Amino acid sequence: MKYSIITVSLNPGESLKKTLDSIKAQTYPEYEVIIKDGGSTDNSLAAVPKDMRYRIIYGTDKGIYDAMNMAVKGAVGDVVIFLNAGDLFYDEHVLEKMTEKIEKAKLKPPFIAYGDMFSLRANTVVKASSKVTPMVCYNYIACHQATLYSIDVVRDNPFDIRYKIRADYDLFLKCFFEEKASFYYLDMPVCKYEGGGYSEKKDNRERDQKEHEHIVNKYIPRKVIALCRLRLFLTFHKARSVIAKSRVFGGVYEKIRRLFTK
Repeated sequence: MKYSIITVSLNPGESLKKTLDSIKAQTYPEYEVIIKDGGSTDNSLAAVPKDMRYRIIYGTDKGIYDAMNMAVKGAVGDVVIFLNAGDLFYDEHVLEKMTEKIEKAKLKPPFIAYGDMFSLRANTVVKASSKVTPMVCYNYIACHQATLYSIDVVRDNPFDIRYKIRADYDLFLKCFFEEKASFYYLDMPVCKYEGGGYSEKKDNRERDQKEHEHIVNKYIPRKVIALCRLRLFLTFHKARSVIAKSRVFGGVYEKIRRLFTK
C-alpha cells in the first residue's frame, strides 16, 4: 500500500523542514510527498529532499483547500493523508503501524481511517471516538491530520472551497451521511498537533462557527442537532473545551474523559 502525503505551504519557514524530517524518519518506505507551494519566498523549499518520492507543485491557489484539491489530482498513492507545514507524525513507526492495521482489517475503498492525535498544548494523547455516530459528527470528529482517505474519496469528493475553515469537516460528514464510506478507527496516535492555527485565531472564530452551523444543517436531521446541543449544554461543553486545551489540566481531563467514553 502506498501513501500520498500532501503538504500545503506558503512561506512556512522552519516548519516545513520539521514536517519533512518527520516524514523522512518513517520506517515504512512506500510513500510519496506532494508539496503544494503557493509561492514561497523564504527559501523553505530548500529543505525538500532530493528524492524521487518528493514532488513540488507550484502555483497560485484560492486557499488551503483549493491547494489540497490541486495536490490530490497529482497523487498516485492508494491512501491520502494531509500533513501540512508544522504538522508531525507521532513517531517514526506511524505509517508502518497504520499499514498493518488497514491490511489486517481488509478495508475496501471507499474508506476513511482515523486515529488519535497528541496535543502538544495539553501534552497528552487525545483519543478519537471508536465509532462514528451522528453525535460524533456534530462535535467530535478526529483531527484532520490523523485522518486517512482512500484515494477515491478525495478524488470523487474534492474539498468545497467555499468553506475556508471547515471543508475537511464538510467532507467527513458528506462521506458518512451521503457517500456511505466505511469508517475505521485505527486506535493509535497518528500525529502531533500544536493547535492555535487559522481556525483558532480570534478573528476567525465567528466564521468557524458559521461554517459549522451551515454544514451540520446540511447533513444532520434537526431533531438530532437539537439532542446534540442539549447534551453539550448539560455536560458543560464550553468549560470542558477550555480545560481540555490547558497545558496544566489538559492531560488530567483527557484521562477522566476516557473513563466515560469509548
